[in-house]
Amino acid sequence: MKRLIGALCCCAALLWGAGDANVTAAAASHAVQAPAVDVAALEKELGEIDARLKSQNGVWKKALDAYIRLHQLQAHLVTVEQELEKAVSASDAEAKKRLEAKKRRIESQMKRIDTERVHAVLYYVQPRNETLSINDEMYRRYETRAEELMRLRKLLQQRKKILRELMDSGRTAPQTQEALQKTTLTLDTIEKILERIRHLSDARLTKVNELNKQLAELKDDLDSNNIWQKSYTAYLTYLDVKNELASLEAQIAKLQSSKKKASQSAEELDTLLSKQRVLADQLALLQSHGSSPFADLLKPEEITEVPEITNPLDIFSGFSFNKKVNGQLRDYVRRGEELKGYLQMLLKQRDLLSRLAEIDAVDNYRKKIEHLDQMIDKYQAAYATMQDTANVYAKRVEEIELKINKAIQDQLYKMANIGSIILFLLIFFFIMKQIAKKYISDNERFYMANKIITFVNVTLIFLVLLFNYIENVGYVVTVLGFASAGIAIAMKDWFMSMLGWLVIVFGGSIHVGDRIRVDMNGMRYVGDVLDISLLRITILEDITLTSYTHNRRAGRIIFIPNNYIFTHMIANYTHVSLKTVWDGIDITVTFDSNHKKAAHIAKEITRKYAKGYTDITRNQLNKLRSRYNLKNTNVDPRIYSFVEENGIRISSWYLTNAYATLTLRSTISMEIIDAYGKEDDITIAYPTQRLRLQQEPLPQPKFSGEEGEPV
Repeated sequence: MKRLIGALCCCAALLWGAGDANVTAAAASHAVQAPAVDVAALEKELGEIDARLKSQNGVWKKALDAYIRLHQLQAHLVTVEQELEKAVSASDAEAKKRLEAKKRRIESQMKRIDTERVHAVLYYVQPRNETLSINDEMYRRYETRAEELMRLRKLLQQRKKILRELMDSGRTAPQTQEALQKTTLTLDTIEKILERIRHLSDARLTKVNELNKQLAELKDDLDSNNIWQKSYTAYLTYLDVKNELASLEAQIAKLQSSKKKASQSAEELDTLLSKQRVLADQLALLQSHGSSPFADLLKPEEITEVPEITNPLDIFSGFSFNKKVNGQLRDYVRRGEELKGYLQMLLKQRDLLSRLAEIDAVDNYRKKIEHLDQMIDKYQAAYATMQDTANVYAKRVEEIELKINKAIQDQLYKMANIGSIILFLLIFFFIMKQIAKKYISDNERFYMANKIITFVNVTLIFLVLLFNYIENVGYVVTVLGFASAGIAIAMKDWFMSMLGWLVIVFGGSIHVGDRIRVDMNGMRYVGDVLDISLLRITILEDITLTSYTHNRRAGRIIFIPNNYIFTHMIANYTHVSLKTVWDGIDITVTFDSNHKKAAHIAKEITRKYAKGYTDITRNQLNKLRSRYNLKNTNVDPRIYSFVEENGIRISSWYLTNAYATLTLRSTISMEIIDAYGKEDDITIAYPTQRLRLQQEPLPQPKFSGEEGEPV
């Protein structure tokens, strides 16, 4: 109350001073020359205006009356307090008593004034804040009735004009001056109120435009490509189609039971049935959105069966599965963040609509807010469900990840142990190979020992891996037993090659370094064995008589499957310790040549050049007697004579190095040719023709000596 009185004192001093100044100035300006006026008519008109003002019973009239009344009482109270101070100073007890009683009456009258109405006027005359809410009590009670204030201003302006004219007529009665001051004060207050209302209206319009702009921008964001908005729109569409279909079915049922003309009824019924089918199809397409607007979006992607980590290769599957489920979780969380962002935009939209509803009384925002509240409720329920589901899903993913990581850790530990064992085996068998290399000087034996060590090493490593990574070896054996028939047929050549490898290795028919000949598909290959693997024999083709007479090329690497030892001819030129072979040279002499002499010359030459190989072969054959039943052990060169069509063929056979047959063959051939060329009675035959007359005697061989030695 004290604050209200203080505010009124300041306002009253300003307004009252302004009113006195206006009245005084008006009186002074018209005191010099006052025109004659009809005072009675003015007083009558003033009475009519006062009656009309009295008949006004609106909120503004009551508020202004209370405000002006309090203003007048406050002015009287100030005057009485000043006079009371003077009486106290003059020690005038009677005046003091009278003034104190008057002061109490004024204060009592001031207490009876409705302060709420006074506050309503002060709310606009001396505003302390920028309240724009149309739901504010002052707005509801006063701003919406601004027309009443305009009518009051118009009547007060007329009253002020009449009072001025009365003052101009020379009536300076205190009542007239006081009425003019009161009217002026009331008009000034109304002007301030109207100015404040206009300011609030402009501010409210500016705020409405600003909020509408924000709302339009937010609507663009809400209408952007968002799966949640699309899903909810599909849900609303489903409800609309469902309701429309139900209404249509009711119309169809009503039409079928009506008694209209048959033609009109049938045509209308066909139209409705066609529309019903269209709506039914639409409803079937939107069926997934019928139960819930976000049924598909709230359901996370199903986690497939967790892979079992039972071997090192499964480690990659485990990492891949962890990456996959974490990606699914991130996608689900991201979807939840999108829902949260969309929900925040909806809440912001509701806030903007609420603020518009607070300051804009033109549009009806209540229905919009109610519709939006329904959407927000569904989105909030969906977000709460999604948070719970995301927590459960995250725990499930975490559990799976821990399980897979534990299995991977176990496999890595197992791999470390197996790796240690394999490393130990590799080092052990490496040392074994070094020992074999040191103490086995024979290359063939070293190669075989090296092969055996490698085979045992690989077999042990395979068994270690088999028994560590096959959970049920007996089950594997059983499966292999059932599948052996099919595997044997499908992989017949492989199995036969493996069996051939066993025959070769343990039978000892072929060794690395041996010179062999292979006949297959009409081709002959002679070469040295480079390697005998599990599936094939590798040979290097050399320049041999076969290359010279048959292939006309050499130096190729030939791969021969091991199973060929069962189906094809494979000849070994250097079996076991026997490193020599028989080679033969055929030279044909004419029938009139001394063939015995030619045979003798060939024998001497072959004996000369093959003597070293003959002695070596004799020793080697003696060693083979312990393993084989040898009947013919003659190793001396052998000379044979055969009657051929064009002459007598001298065939010379001798032992030579299995790896260099052509060298000795070339040497002996040239020596025999040179020796024959020196003899007059030996002529080398070649395709010729000879004419003999009937009386001509046949040529006879020449002999000399008693033993018939050729000359």
